[in-house]
Parts: sequence; C-alpha cells; structure tokens
Amino acid sequence: MDPIEMEDQILKIVKKKHNDTGGNNGNFFGDFDHILKMDISERNNFLQNMVTRKLIVIREGQNARMIMLPK
Repeated sequence: MDPIEMEDQILKIVKKKHNDTGGNNGNFFGDFDHILKMDISERNNFLQNMVTRKLIVIREGQNARMIMLPK
C-alpha cells in the first residue's frame, strides 16, 4: 500500500470517529497499526508528517494522546 492510500484510510477512520462523537473524541495511535504495519518510530514519524501538513492534530487526552481532525 502506498503512503497516499494509507493517509486516505487513516483520514477515513478519523473522520468516522469525529462524526460519531461530534468531534469530542479521537483515535488512539494503535487504531492505525493494522493499516500502517510499521514499527512504532516509523508510525509516529508518518503521523507527525500528517500533523505537519495539518491533516490531523494530536491532542493530550485524559489517558493518552489522541488523533483528531483539526478544528
């Protein structure tokens, strides 16, 4: 799977969670492991690249960091 397809699938999952919860909850980093199939440092770099391009944001949740859509 190429990086663009992976980004599209990640955004699809994040948008679904956003719509289901009204934007109040986000996804855990592990929610994308079945798509990315990378080690943790590669996965984090891939997601950080998406943050840099303002496709997603990472927020501190009560128990863990959460991935959400930008507001």
